[in-house]
Amino acid sequence: MNSGEIAKLAKVSRSTVSRVLNHHAGVTDKMRERVEAVIREQNYVPDAAARKLAGKENRIIGLFIIDTADTYEEHNICTTPFYNDYIAQSIDIANSRGYDLLIRVVHHQNSDELEHLFQNRSIAGGIIMGDRMNDSLLEHLTGRQYRMVLYNQITESPAANVVVVNYNNFKCGRMAGEELIRRGHKRIAMVTGETNKICAMERLEGLKAAMRGASLTLDCDRYVECGAFHRQSGGYEATRRLLKRNLDHMPTAICAGSAAMMMGTMQAVIDMGFQIPQDISLIGIDGNSLSQYTVPTLTEVQISRKRVALVTVTRLIELIENGETPQHEYEISEAELIQRDSVKILSTE
Repeated sequence: MNSGEIAKLAKVSRSTVSRVLNHHAGVTDKMRERVEAVIREQNYVPDAAARKLAGKENRIIGLFIIDTADTYEEHNICTTPFYNDYIAQSIDIANSRGYDLLIRVVHHQNSDELEHLFQNRSIAGGIIMGDRMNDSLLEHLTGRQYRMVLYNQITESPAANVVVVNYNNFKCGRMAGEELIRRGHKRIAMVTGETNKICAMERLEGLKAAMRGASLTLDCDRYVECGAFHRQSGGYEATRRLLKRNLDHMPTAICAGSAAMMMGTMQAVIDMGFQIPQDISLIGIDGNSLSQYTVPTLTEVQISRKRVALVTVTRLIELIENGETPQHEYEISEAELIQRDSVKILSTE
């Protein structure tokens, strides 16, 4: 169904349909009612590109969540605690500014859709987050001058049409490490994400810095294990590998690099016959609404999903509406330590 077919059914010209759709003057009330009745009967929704060409401003923002998992069962980034909260907050913020949010999970097999939505003007701009975007694709999109916000993807903006937003992941890792050290832990381990993820590596560096500040050293070969950052299974598998190779010298505490990984880490510790926090203490970074209901309840460094949504959405709208922005790199530093029951106090002597 297109505007031409609507015109035939309403027995008017195509230009009249266009004027009705775009609320232009010069259409009688009777003619407008006839066209609108056909539109309702046919459940007609105008194509975004056609509306743009007709002069109506495009007020749709794309949210692209990159998911590079190889198997269908692991296509679950957008169901993790961070994205559940972030998407809800982003919809509210976009709607309050008069924009709608179009959400796409981008896998290898549908990566072309990302550019297609930019190219046909279905969206005015896009937010890209999740797994690390392919460098060649990012370079291509940047060169086409599409307006984009990248979250936790790269450290510096490559062009005026790209805004880069990152969390202060180093601070989050340091806060987690300092909490464990305050409670007497010295043999600390970490399970975190893939080495190409900025947020995963910066959280690890923050933990290392906290330990250096206490004259401790993190033995990375022994006590650091990487897994799938956004997935519970990644935390589970990484934790099992870490514990199996340290049965003769177990860590007293583990820091999980993300909310999803923390739930997997907790289950792996239990499945291997250990108790939390009696045998191994656990702290996580990011925050999970379920953490206050687990047994034991989980200590975590919470990041503000609302703040991430506010910065990414409003900066993109600023770029769309003004064609420029005074700042192309933003860092979000709000973080809160939530002390619960999963970290045991050891002797600090």
